[in-house]
Amino acid sequence: MLNRELLDDIYCQGVSFIIADEDKLAQTIALVLVQEYTLAKDIIAGKVIANKDAKMPIDKDEIEDIITRRLKPPVDYHRDGFLFQLIMWLAAHYDLDDGDLVALPHTQASEKGQDSLIVHRADKDVVALSICEDKATENPRATIRDKVWPEIKDYEAGGRRDELRSNIIATLGLSGMKQEEAISLVRCISWEKSRRYRVRVTLEKERDEKLFKGFNELVPGRVDRRRGETVQIPQLREWMTNFANKVEMELRKCAKKE
Repeated sequence: MLNRELLDDIYCQGVSFIIADEDKLAQTIALVLVQEYTLAKDIIAGKVIANKDAKMPIDKDEIEDIITRRLKPPVDYHRDGFLFQLIMWLAAHYDLDDGDLVALPHTQASEKGQDSLIVHRADKDVVALSICEDKATENPRATIRDKVWPEIKDYEAGGRRDELRSNIIATLGLSGMKQEEAISLVRCISWEKSRRYRVRVTLEKERDEKLFKGFNELVPGRVDRRRGETVQIPQLREWMTNFANKVEMELRKCAKKE
């Protein structure tokens, strides 16, 4: 459903995603929206094949509520940003190392804080965390420069550590780790060495070589601290509307029969 390509980029690790199968992607996003996270991840990993006729034990009223609140918010931009976050949550599972954990996606169409968080582990110790900034935008360079860079500058100055700690503890719990153990582990994190960033944006045209200009100055050090990911979606708003309609159709298939 998503094809991944590594690109040469002097500012960061360059990654480009292409949506290869919209229908399968819509079905998988629908699974995420009904909190079938494991099944969605297994489909991404190729462990199972998506079953278009599968029914979930979910009431029709609950499905309609999800459609209304998640896919039909008052502002379409919120819907588009939300759907893009879910797409990139799925994309994050394409290249995880053993032990890595991806925080569960937000359940709100507009959410403050990190758009996503990836906890990188080795021998169960937390060795790094990737803070993700996801933007569905028609003006990618301006959005990165004016909205993303200030957020990263704040993190690099040591800001919002309490928020990060809480999210890491919750994410470690996904592996079955006890809360007390997770808290103890988080206290041992070397914050200066652990932060990585994934900036993920939509493109309506081809990726400009200066799209992520300044990333290497804002986040110095090893290139694996900086990752710039793009998804090319021509006519973004129109595409998102059509895609939301496909997700809506898949959600209705999840409703159990009366």
